[in-house]
Amino acid sequence: MRISVDEIKDAGLHLEFEEPLSSFPVLAEVESQDGCCFIGPVAIRIRAFRVDGMVEVEGRVDLDVRVSCSRCLKDFSITLASDFVLTYCREIPDIEAEDGEGDVELSAEDMGLVLYDGQEIDLTQAIEEQLVLALPANPVCDGQCRGLCPQCGADRNETDCGCPTQGVNLKMAALKNFKVDKK
Repeated sequence: MRISVDEIKDAGLHLEFEEPLSSFPVLAEVESQDGCCFIGPVAIRIRAFRVDGMVEVEGRVDLDVRVSCSRCLKDFSITLASDFVLTYCREIPDIEAEDGEGDVELSAEDMGLVLYDGQEIDLTQAIEEQLVLALPANPVCDGQCRGLCPQCGADRNETDCGCPTQGVNLKMAALKNFKVDKK
């Protein structure tokens, strides 16, 4: 997914479109490793404008994904949404040290800049990065999800299994019957 720098006029460039998942190879890799399932195309809205020889890109990406609840293991769908602002430049601008002495070694990444060559900016990697970062580490189908019973495995959202819930600390469960001989 590329935008041409020449198309960015004084008023900026506004684009709104959808890209198929096949345009984003990192998402296919995440899908195969994490067990999630991306649904439909990636919806993209961007606004690009020039600022002092740099190109500022503001945008939003949306994508539906099917994941498993980390508490009850049921599949459910959520929409990943991420707003982003990226600044692209052809070369790293010169920066002087605060004390006025010597050069300062900063990378483009240190300054929050993304370098590009030629007359086009490729947004594919930035969009993939935004969507991967928006994936929840522990997705939950509902904030009130009670999950599975750690003793019998019953779904506590559907039934009360009757297993005792008080005093159960799974971190120390292996030591429950541990006895120390005092000599």
